[in-house]
Amino acid sequence: MAESQQPHLPLPPKPVDVDVIENAISELLRGLGQGDKSEVMSQTPRRVAELYAQSINPGDIDIEEDFKVFDNPGMQDLILVNDVHYVSLCEHHLAPAFGVAHVGYVPDRKVAGYSKLKKGLNYLARQPQLNERLVVDAVNFLEARLQPKGIAMVLRSAHCCIALRTNAPSQEVVTVIERRGALCEERYWSPLWASAVAEKPAFLGR
Repeated sequence: MAESQQPHLPLPPKPVDVDVIENAISELLRGLGQGDKSEVMSQTPRRVAELYAQSINPGDIDIEEDFKVFDNPGMQDLILVNDVHYVSLCEHHLAPAFGVAHVGYVPDRKVAGYSKLKKGLNYLARQPQLNERLVVDAVNFLEARLQPKGIAMVLRSAHCCIALRTNAPSQEVVTVIERRGALCEERYWSPLWASAVAEKPAFLGR
């Protein structure tokens, strides 16, 4: 597929209005019974608004321009990239989710720099998301640009919405998988899966 024919991103950047966010957070705090705390109401809404603006839709990244691929120098077997950390927002509760991705692909004519795999995933993660959508979007993104013989991704994440509801640190690990082509074959899939579940993600402790 020629570069000019590459598909558009599944979740393109959306406009962010910091003032609207600030006003909404002020109302949220009042609704939570915090409106009488001047130290909270004076600065917190703006801080939260700026945090969300910086965390969602990073405007300084042109992912289409940044994501470069290279001619395959002759690699015929599996390429694994493990422990790619990402942070996203749970679409249902707007609470952070901390995750680790494990990616494997069998190249055909193209390979990608390892940092580009991380950049593509993080671009798609930095907006309200569902893990089930994120893994599909990320694999679609990589598959369209690499056109490999096979590709798979394992996402393992912990969700703050669980911790907030239970008032306890979340130790549950949610795992979602998407695999295609040659990565459905056991000889390629087994090394990726073994490395993905070998240890708990570092942010959950060992």
